[in-house]
Amino acid sequence: MTPARSHTYQPRRERREVLFAALVVAVILLVTGGLLLLFAPENDTSSVPSKTTVISTPETSLPTDTSLPADTSIPSTPTTQAPAP
Repeated sequence: MTPARSHTYQPRRERREVLFAALVVAVILLVTGGLLLLFAPENDTSSVPSKTTVISTPETSLPTDTSLPADTSIPSTPTTQAPAP
């Protein structure tokens, strides 16, 4: 003898119900993506440089003879106040 089945037959879900559930999931994903784009923080890289940002060094120029006043002379050897060893 075969044991009696305790499960009753449940028909498959209707195609309309499955399509409706898939449509609801798609709408939820689209709305979530739109809200993320709408409320995303601005890309402000001025405060923290990223790894791909190239940091440029400011250009400096050394003083030349023409940039000094006429009565100023540039010493040829550096002078120090420390005693020689």
